[in-house]
Amino acid sequence: MSDQITLSIDGRDVSVPKGTTIFDAARLNGIEIPTLCHQQNQTPVGVCRVCVVDIGAHVYPASCIRECEPNMKVSTTAPGVVPEVRM
Repeated sequence: MSDQITLSIDGRDVSVPKGTTIFDAARLNGIEIPTLCHQQNQTPVGVCRVCVVDIGAHVYPASCIRECEPNMKVSTTAPGVVPEVRM
C-alpha cells in the first residue's frame, strides 16, 4: 500500500503523502491559496475561512485543516470560493 495519494488541484494532478492538507498540497505544488493562520505561524483551526476551496461538496472546507483524499478534485478559483469585487 502506497503512502502517496493523487488528487487534482485546479486541473493539475499532484501526488502528496497521506495526511497532507489541501493547503499544504497546493503550496508544495506552487498553487497559492490565501490564508491567515499559516502567515502568522499559528496552528491552523479553520475558523477564519479565508482558505476555503471547492471540492464538490455541499460546504466549502477550509483547506488548512481538510486532508487530501485520493482522486479528490479541488478548485481554488471556483466562483463561490473567490469573492466578487464590486465597484
